[in-house]
Amino acid sequence: MKIIVALLSALLAACQAGAPVPQASAPAVSACDMSENLLGNPGFASEGESGSRRPWSGSQHAGEPSFTTQVDDGVLTIEKIATQPWFKFSQAPRARPLRGEQLLFQAELKLALDTHEVIHGFKRGGGAQILIWGDPDPVMGGDRLMLESTLEHEPHLGQTDWFTVRIPVSVPATATRMNVGFVHQANGVMQVRNPGLYRCAP
Repeated sequence: MKIIVALLSALLAACQAGAPVPQASAPAVSACDMSENLLGNPGFASEGESGSRRPWSGSQHAGEPSFTTQVDDGVLTIEKIATQPWFKFSQAPRARPLRGEQLLFQAELKLALDTHEVIHGFKRGGGAQILIWGDPDPVMGGDRLMLESTLEHEPHLGQTDWFTVRIPVSVPATATRMNVGFVHQANGVMQVRNPGLYRCAP
């Protein structure tokens, strides 16, 4: 019986080790350095004739173009126009210099989203996403997803006015890369303004 209990405990620990890191409640804004935004180009400005909005980049599920993006006076509008299930607009801040840091990802959102006839297996809605990968074994190498926060805020569906989303981020000590931005996985329109990623006191 003791052996069985020990095996179950080991299995549970292994499962938990591979799970996304749980996040604490968002820190008070007063505990964060709002003077230094770790995100580039928070106004989504385009560069000359190329129209690039670096360091932001957009991608969608393979298939016909299904989402449009437009920026007006610092407001990013993402609209679904065809059948593909998801669109992502994000950037990749350097993760290694932020190892062990407490961060706050903040943005203002406005939604006009529904799930009518949406049948994909992804989480439905629109809003913020943070992904952090890391190397848990410095000898063997490897890179695995260590933290994921996708649409873990309310609301992420329906008709809304502007509201602020604040997501705390505890950067793992072995983080190697990260991706911060927004996903659209429903029907309709979502808008984003004033995105920021800030260092916070522990």
